Order: sequence, then C-alpha cells, then structure tokens
Amino acid sequence: MKFTFSKVSRHRVFQHDPIYYDEQKEKQEARQRRIKEELGLLSEEEKETGYANRIKGGMRRRLKSHYEVSRSEKKRSNLRLVAILIVLMILGFYLIQEAMTWMETFFVE
Repeated sequence: MKFTFSKVSRHRVFQHDPIYYDEQKEKQEARQRRIKEELGLLSEEEKETGYANRIKGGMRRRLKSHYEVSRSEKKRSNLRLVAILIVLMILGFYLIQEAMTWMETFFVE
C-alpha cells in the first residue's frame, strides 16, 4: 500500500482552436472588391463592410503624425534644456565672481 501526503494534480488542458490568416485570400478579396467598386457593382452592404481598409489607413496616418509630433516635442524639449543650462552657467559664473570678490576683500586685509 502506498501512502502520499500530498496529491499531485493533473495538468490542465487548454482547448484552443487556431484561426489562420490567409494573406493571399485577403489580397484577392481586396482586388475583387476594388474592381467591383470601379465598375460600380457593389451593393450597399458591401460598401459598408469596407471599413477595415479605412481603419488600417487611419492607423498608419495617426502613427506617422504621432511620430512627427513626438519629434517636434523632443526638439522643443532639447531647446528648453539648452536654455536652462545656459542660465545656470551664467548664474554659476556670477556666483563664482562674487565669491572671488568677497574672498579678496575678506582675506587681503
């Protein structure tokens, strides 16, 4: 007889039905849709289902504009940093000059 202090649980099985993406089929459907659109053979229902292409293009435009905005923001931030550094350098130079004059008047006598 076998005694165990703890039970080992069985592994859990995950049921997943994969969905495959067929790029050639999608390109063929887009081509057929474009041809039907040019010939004016699309129904109202088919015209409404073309939103996927508009979404893809819109995302590309938004990403590009976001990149341009972030680039201009970085440039502005760098300019601000340079301005702050210049002000701090001028202030530091002024403080060093004042300290030198104070030391000359205090220690020379």
